[in-house]
Amino acid sequence: MNLSPCATLNAFRDRQALAAADTADDARMLAKLRAATAQIERYTGRSFMPVIASRRFDWRSTRTLLFRGFDLLELTSITNGDGTMLDPTAIMPLGGINGPIIGVELDLTRGFFVYLTTKTRALTVNGVWGWHDDYANAWKASGDSIPGGGLNASATSFTVASVSGADGWNLSPRFQVGQLLKVDSEYMSLVGVNSGANTLTVVRGVNGSTAASHAASAPIYVYMPPIDIAEITLRWAAWLYKTEDAGDFAGVTTESGFGRVEVPPAIPSDLVAVLANLRHSGGAL
Repeated sequence: MNLSPCATLNAFRDRQALAAADTADDARMLAKLRAATAQIERYTGRSFMPVIASRRFDWRSTRTLLFRGFDLLELTSITNGDGTMLDPTAIMPLGGINGPIIGVELDLTRGFFVYLTTKTRALTVNGVWGWHDDYANAWKASGDSIPGGGLNASATSFTVASVSGADGWNLSPRFQVGQLLKVDSEYMSLVGVNSGANTLTVVRGVNGSTAASHAASAPIYVYMPPIDIAEITLRWAAWLYKTEDAGDFAGVTTESGFGRVEVPPAIPSDLVAVLANLRHSGGAL
């Protein structure tokens, strides 16, 4: 499960029309955002948050390798079945201009795919996996950086110049619970924000990355999930949130001491229809 969901707690609280000071239910709302993200990814067979991983694929030809069932955002390296690493200049990515890489083709004058005793899972591909329709612009500058003195590999909180200031897109607050942050090659899940002290609390080395030390002034980047997926996550999480409140009365209008609760009996059909177009044709991850 991604600790960083496809939408932030701030956005969900705004959707529920909660005042900034009304934080009593934040933990439950964050849990629903994470659950919604997991269910959406399971339904589509895709990951909408980047994951660093090594995946192995069957050898099928000397020239072409398709990532059947997976989406690749960044390619790090490919290792052949004999343990040799392919020359990066031989690799030609296949796929959309801004979308995920669906496979690679090789310049056979510089390298080719080989296996030894078996074709099964002979080729190892290292990289960042996930789906985004505009990955070139997915990581935005937060407008902030690692503080003076740097950050060691075990610290779980640190101070920034401004928690609530504008980011590189002139949007504020720049830091929100639920965001996936990147410093150098490490991913961090933002789980706590103290705007008074300008302090961030994070889970280090998430999504397949490794916790590492970072120098002072290293820039902090924030991942922006696909816009439509973020919106679907908010609506899906709202359904989960309201269903729990309604208890056994989901699908009907009920009265309670907190007002009227209206919950559809199932995930709204328009969300399912949109996600159906995003289901991975190669199968679940």
